[in-house]
Amino acid sequence: MDMQLIDQNPFSICTWTNDEEKALKSSEGQRRREAWDDRIYDLWNSRIYQEPLEDIGDPLFWAPLIARHQGMRMEEILQLGPDDFGVDKGIPYLRIRHDIVNGVKTLSSARILPIHPQLVELGLLKLVDMRRKAGHIRLFPFLNRGKVKGTFSANFSKMFGYYRRTNGCYWAGLDFHALRTTFHHDLLGDDKSDAIRCRIMGHTRTDEGDASYGQNLGIEKLAERMKSVVVDISMIRRPFDDPSAMTNARAREQGLRIVG
Repeated sequence: MDMQLIDQNPFSICTWTNDEEKALKSSEGQRRREAWDDRIYDLWNSRIYQEPLEDIGDPLFWAPLIARHQGMRMEEILQLGPDDFGVDKGIPYLRIRHDIVNGVKTLSSARILPIHPQLVELGLLKLVDMRRKAGHIRLFPFLNRGKVKGTFSANFSKMFGYYRRTNGCYWAGLDFHALRTTFHHDLLGDDKSDAIRCRIMGHTRTDEGDASYGQNLGIEKLAERMKSVVVDISMIRRPFDDPSAMTNARAREQGLRIVG
């Protein structure tokens, strides 16, 4: 009986090396990476942005807003401390450090960013001042690192995912990183200096001249570019406008809970 055997595997062209498989998964992830559209207003209109905060410095409130206005990575935001904030030439800024404690993605990721004026209006600097006076080394001191990777984002990404699923604002691809992507798209859309965009985003420039120019940009230029990104957050409740906000915050610092 002729079993029609062949000496080659016809499916060998369908197999991948480890490197090819890794590259394929990476490209698939990039294709799934989206920017937020008008569905972001479902997030901004959800409970944490509309009701008084139990913790005026709740990272579920602040971290997505910082990502959308600053284009920062999740871990960069969550590891911020009061000492990372300052003022230069009258412009408030935050510093993303490159050190062992605050291990950011690449050397180019370490940078100084002007703080978006809309975050100042929301009260971000008031939160910084409150944490500083309380002696905290982190802006979000009640957030713990993950046990496996030792990152704040390990736990927070689960919190943010659960919050979106249980508050009617979950869509695959529209995650925390998509907030950074949306900010990046805003910068790409204004047709201005690519060196400034890379400096703000913490991307590496391959052109040595552009890289040198980007590193030597004054904070005024960066602030001007940052202000070009306008986000409609008119529907969001300002946490520090609540008269009881500071009282509740001080009570939380002392381990107390306000009732009534």
